[in-house]
Amino acid sequence: MISRDASGRSLDDVETAIQAAMLVSDVSALDLLISDDLIFIGPDGSQISKAADLDAHRTGTTRFERIEEIEREIVPSEAGGRTVLVADVTIIDHGKRIETRLRWERSWTVAEGLWQVTRGRVTPAR
Repeated sequence: MISRDASGRSLDDVETAIQAAMLVSDVSALDLLISDDLIFIGPDGSQISKAADLDAHRTGTTRFERIEEIEREIVPSEAGGRTVLVADVTIIDHGKRIETRLRWERSWTVAEGLWQVTRGRVTPAR
């Protein structure tokens, strides 16, 4: 079972890191945390690629003003692990300000020594 990557980060550490990168649209950090082979499902059911996700942050199409964690679950596995996050967020999406509660589920594996998200989805949470 993988507990830490080559830089010493745990799943808990990288979940914290991805939230921080999302909050400030740190495209360089997100690029390292997201696998090139990402399959991510958005709240509307659409599939979002790594390139599209990074571009949304780079251009400001998607911008988080607040990610307030409500609940976090870390589930290690033989191949990597999974994180589940429920958070109250304020997000600017295509110029529209949205306040809501979301649930992210991310599957992580270690690639080239670093944790990376390979699969994920975000859905409305209640």
